[in-house]
Amino acid sequence: MKKENASPKEMNPAGGSASNAEKKENSRLLRRLMLVGAAAALVFASVAGTIFYLSKTGKLDKVKAHFSSSSSSSRGLGERSASGKKGEFYISSKDESSNKGGKVGIKNQPVAEKDDDDDEPFINPYALGEDFDIDDLKDIGLLDDNDDPDFYDPEDFNDPDTEAPKKTPKDKGGKKGSDYSLPDDQGNYDLTGYTIILDPGHGGRDTGCVFPFDAPQYNECDFTLRIAKRIKSQLEARGATVYMTRTDNSWVSLYNRIAQTHLICLDIAEKEGKLPFSKARANELRTLLQTSIDINEDTVASGGMSIMVGSGVGEDLNDLFEMEYKLDKVLFLSVHLNSSENRTLHGNSIFYVTDESVIESERRQRRENSEFQRSDFPIRDEYYGRHGEDNELLACCLYDNIVGNIPEFETNATPVKADNYAVLREHGLTGCLIETAFLSDDNDRAMLQQDETVDSIAVSVSDSVKMYFIQKGI
Repeated sequence: MKKENASPKEMNPAGGSASNAEKKENSRLLRRLMLVGAAAALVFASVAGTIFYLSKTGKLDKVKAHFSSSSSSSRGLGERSASGKKGEFYISSKDESSNKGGKVGIKNQPVAEKDDDDDEPFINPYALGEDFDIDDLKDIGLLDDNDDPDFYDPEDFNDPDTEAPKKTPKDKGGKKGSDYSLPDDQGNYDLTGYTIILDPGHGGRDTGCVFPFDAPQYNECDFTLRIAKRIKSQLEARGATVYMTRTDNSWVSLYNRIAQTHLICLDIAEKEGKLPFSKARANELRTLLQTSIDINEDTVASGGMSIMVGSGVGEDLNDLFEMEYKLDKVLFLSVHLNSSENRTLHGNSIFYVTDESVIESERRQRRENSEFQRSDFPIRDEYYGRHGEDNELLACCLYDNIVGNIPEFETNATPVKADNYAVLREHGLTGCLIETAFLSDDNDRAMLQQDETVDSIAVSVSDSVKMYFIQKGI
């Protein structure tokens, strides 16, 4: 008999089972979603907690710098990016209408007068330690409220894949693609009355670094001479007097170069009436220095080191140092190229000496170098008296201006560092050694072969010299 009012269940005998299965499936899906949500919340909490911990312990910047450096080191030829910031000692060769991330060029800015009672020490923004306080930098005038604190981040070069040491601050670069050509009006860049001694590194039988390493086609000595000649022309165009320790591809020993430097300083001091000793003493020193030039060798056995042999500073060298400290309008610049088997390293580095950097090196040499064990090698008292802060200031000026004008030369190695170099150690002039760029880096090497780059280097060094004298008020 046909039922007129059949229930839904009777009309679809399988309907109840389907509904239960659907409910079970929905329940399982909900549980899965809840598990996924809980896992995501756990991951988020872990990441947030890690970031909070790194931030509190001061390690967050190291992590960011590592990934940033790893990314930049993988860039190919011509793909580098600069920081977009100019350093404290960058001097624009051209008026700039805005201050984008750094200091505006000082061409039309008055130079602040230094109070007689202002005894704040010069602080190298490239050598700040991990524990420096941004507010302290503002207090001493290195930063103002509009400056980006990351501009002086000391951790940005702690990439384990580079050779940069700990506590090396962030370098300062210029804006990529900007045109910092020399202006027509050079009045504010006049260097009349100043003397620069240029030392093109290597030469002759000493090629310096080469590339490729196994089958050299490029020699450092050729680049340094070309660059130094262009710097000389630029400095002379601004009125400076310029000397060069070599003018062709000939061998000139390190101590020959230093002896030339001392002789030039003797001439300047005598002309300016700044000899701290008699003319007879000056002539005696000239004879001793000529020995180094005539022998033209760097070894102890050859005698080419003359009065510069040994650790510390002897009486003869001390007399010359005291004379040269008074020649505040004379600078010494040694021009070199860098190289490394680590082919990711690139850019500009500047080195200078301090008493501490020399003494630390000489202590190590006494332990490790057989030359220090020779009976004819004098071991003297450790010397204190170099103008390390002036050397440091010049180094900062050089790096700021080279990278400000050539942002591709912003380095991932060491921007500015105190070390021990004979051509800087053995005289009393303010001076630096310029590692212009890495010959081993494809991009640096390609740029160094371009006349435009060499011209920019020359302008940058000349600007640096002017900025140093402005900062010193000389």
